[in-house]
Amino acid sequence: MTTTTLLSPDQTINPPGKCIELEHKSKLTAKPLSFPENNSKIPFAPIVQATLLKDGTFQIRAVFLVACKPKREEAEEDEKKGELKFEIFQNWYVDLDGQRQLQFFIAYNIDDNINKNFDVYEASFKAEKFPYGENAFDGINTIQTFLWDIDPETSRGTETTVQHN
Repeated sequence: MTTTTLLSPDQTINPPGKCIELEHKSKLTAKPLSFPENNSKIPFAPIVQATLLKDGTFQIRAVFLVACKPKREEAEEDEKKGELKFEIFQNWYVDLDGQRQLQFFIAYNIDDNINKNFDVYEASFKAEKFPYGENAFDGINTIQTFLWDIDPETSRGTETTVQHN
C-alpha cells in the first residue's frame, strides 16, 4: 500500500478521470439530517441509480449526504443557492478480465472533523463515451461511485447495477 504525503496542509488531490458536466444538482434539505451517534469521519455511501437508455445515453442519478459546513467555511459555498460546490469525475479503467469499467467521483472539499449533521444533495449527469466511441457502454453491468474529499483524508463509495431501459 502506498502512503500519500501532502506537501502542504492546503494541497488537494483530485480523483482520477475527467471532470464531466453536471445536468442537475441541488440541495434537498432545508434543515440538516441529524445522526447524533455518528463517531466517524468516513462519509455515508451515496445512493446511485444508473440507467442505460434505449438511445444509448447512460444516465446516472446520485443522492448523497455531506457533513454540514462550519460557519467559517460558508464563503466557499455557491453564493446563489447556499449549496456545496462539487464536481463529477468520470474514470474509465480496464479490470483484470480485460473488461471496460466505469467509476464516478463526486469531488468536494469540506472540513474532515467528525460531524453529526448532514445535508442531502442530488446530482444527475450523463456518462461520456470518450474515448471508446459508439459502443462504449456495451458490457458495463455495474459502476462504482465514490464521494471524494479532495483534501484527501476521506472517501466512500458504492457499486451499482446498471438498469437497461
